[in-house]
Amino acid sequence: MLLANTAAAVLLLIVCIGASVGLPTVDEENVVQAEQLPILPTADSSKPTDDTVKAIAPQPRYLLPADFAVKNKKFTIGTLGVGSFFRAWRNCIDEGKGLATIESEKEQKYLESLLKASSTGSNYWIGATNIGASNTNKLTWITTDLPVQTKPPFLNVVAKSTCIALSPTGSWTLRNCLNPLNIFPYICEEYF
Repeated sequence: MLLANTAAAVLLLIVCIGASVGLPTVDEENVVQAEQLPILPTADSSKPTDDTVKAIAPQPRYLLPADFAVKNKKFTIGTLGVGSFFRAWRNCIDEGKGLATIESEKEQKYLESLLKASSTGSNYWIGATNIGASNTNKLTWITTDLPVQTKPPFLNVVAKSTCIALSPTGSWTLRNCLNPLNIFPYICEEYF
């Protein structure tokens, strides 16, 4: 049942991302400029005396990313207990956040200090996984579906269904996403 739910969640994620990729965009080359529009005659004598009015050119619309106005990211330890990788992902969503993504060395160092200070001795789920990847060594962030660019060079992912947990010192450890014994707390992120 868990595998069916997991497969359904991954399929739903793929469908949603596929639908968003198909949204139309506007680029400057395809926008009609005012000089290219026809001149329209007017019937009202209060209008310009040359009996012509230029149509107003539509302005291009640009689709901005949803987090366009984002300034800062904040990491927090999840508050809904421990769980599998997918439960951690869902718990972060239930908390109004996302499973943590590490996008810079500065963020990595911050999480290392956070985990060392917490001194729980436990691993913590973050959002990196290779589920759905054509190459098992390619990790993506489940929160954003973007490739992981900050993977430590020594990390060699060879097994399918691999998810990443941070060790108590903050180093990346490989864990089987589907193994029911891999139950850890998790780190969420939120933007403000």
